[in-house]
Amino acid sequence: MLLDLLIKSVNEFQTDCMRLYQKHYPNIHSEGMDEHHLSLAFSRRLSRTLTKFGHDCEYVALGSTDHFNPIHHYRITSDVGTVWVLASHMVTGGNMCRKTFLQAIDHWQGEYSFAIQPNDLLLLIGDHWFSRNRQSRELIHWWTGQLPDDVEQYTTQGVKLSEADSLLGHLLEDCFSLSPYFVKCTHPLQRPIDKQALRKYVQLYCVAQLS
Repeated sequence: MLLDLLIKSVNEFQTDCMRLYQKHYPNIHSEGMDEHHLSLAFSRRLSRTLTKFGHDCEYVALGSTDHFNPIHHYRITSDVGTVWVLASHMVTGGNMCRKTFLQAIDHWQGEYSFAIQPNDLLLLIGDHWFSRNRQSRELIHWWTGQLPDDVEQYTTQGVKLSEADSLLGHLLEDCFSLSPYFVKCTHPLQRPIDKQALRKYVQLYCVAQLS
């Protein structure tokens, strides 16, 4: 039940993002969403979905709020289970960016191990603007473990995707004993000229069950 509602929220979040982008144009169009706004916006979406289906819930920031260090981890608790949300604005998509994200997971796991319950879900969210950098072009493969079926659509828009030497799924299993069973990449922005998905901006999702 909780997984189904989480996946539904991921799908519905695309519409939320489009509205946010229209409201905050051109900032998000040029920079993407920072971790704080990405995780907070999704936590609100999941809470609305849970409430819509009759489940009591609340979302709380993990840690104290600070203007200079805004929260980008959240916990959503409900009568059908708990979801932990960790977000990263993958600025470069490179090795250091990926390493920083993994360190954030490690810190979260160590800090909140006492509160993690069996069957809790962990949602990792990232977003990225593609560049010509090779590691940037590898990011979808690194995150999902495969290249999209419509890879030619990316090429048409100037994004030449590449395969990565390592995979997020393997790193999660090796470093944290986490096994992802839902991964997805989305393109919530549209090109103004033809309303097609803007492939140069991607949001990335990964769900793992905790034990």
